[in-house]
Amino acid sequence: MGVHAKQFEWQVTYPGPDGKLGTADDFTVRNQLHVTVNEPIAVELSAEDVIHSFFVPEFRLKQDAVPGMHIIAWFQATKTGEFEIGCAELCGMGHYKMRARVFVHTPEEFKAWTAQQAAGGTE
Repeated sequence: MGVHAKQFEWQVTYPGPDGKLGTADDFTVRNQLHVTVNEPIAVELSAEDVIHSFFVPEFRLKQDAVPGMHIIAWFQATKTGEFEIGCAELCGMGHYKMRARVFVHTPEEFKAWTAQQAAGGTE
C-alpha cells in the first residue's frame, strides 16, 4: 500500500485486481487504511508538501513521511477493529484535522472490501 501525506489528509493507494501497486487498476481512498489482521503490512510513505508523521499509537508505529523520499513502515495488527491515524508532526495551520482511520479486517472482510472498492463502490 502507498500512503501519501499532504496538507491535511492521508491518501491510501491499494493495488487493484492484478495485486501490483503502481498499475492502472490501483484505487485510492482518502483517510482510510484497510488491512488484514495478523498479517505483516508494509506501507510506503511519501509526502507532497512538508514533513508529516504517520502515527498509530495502538500499533506502536510512528514514522515520518518526508517530501521527495519513499519510506517503508512495517506493522502487524493483532486484533480487528478501528484505530486512529494521526499526524505527529506540526505540519501547518490545519494540522489538528489531519486524522484518518485504520480498519483491521478478517481476511474475508478485507477481500470483500477490496473487491467492492476496485469495482468503484464506496464503503
